[in-house]
Amino acid sequence: MKRALSIAIWGMAALLVGGCMDGGSMSGAAPAPAATTPAVAPSLPTGAALGGILGGAVGAQLDEADRQAAYDAQVAALDAGQRRTWRGEHGAFGYVEPGAAADGAQGFCRSYAQTIYIAGRPQRGHGLGCRQPDGAWRMTS
Repeated sequence: MKRALSIAIWGMAALLVGGCMDGGSMSGAAPAPAATTPAVAPSLPTGAALGGILGGAVGAQLDEADRQAAYDAQVAALDAGQRRTWRGEHGAFGYVEPGAAADGAQGFCRSYAQTIYIAGRPQRGHGLGCRQPDGAWRMTS
């Protein structure tokens, strides 16, 4: 037991001394800043969390970029209380029309209607978005 403790202490001492010997100058300059990891953008919700028409079969027909464009328009319309249009990179496009805002049991909520054109055919749906305490919108239907 005494020998194991001695080895552990000498090992830690070697690590501490080795860490001080970086080959750099001792001028008192601040150490180089640590590398930072890039911020990760919030991911696009999936399935029913997208809400309304995006969370169903119509949303499943869109590729990820088009779904993101539609979702961004949905959030922007809820934030501004004004109609927002979007156009995807693969031919899909549409618009979101927000309804009246209401304070309720789920906090500040706003209904919306959304129309998505796929292959020139309109697909319509509606939903309800409620603002969360962190400012994000949670689609509840």
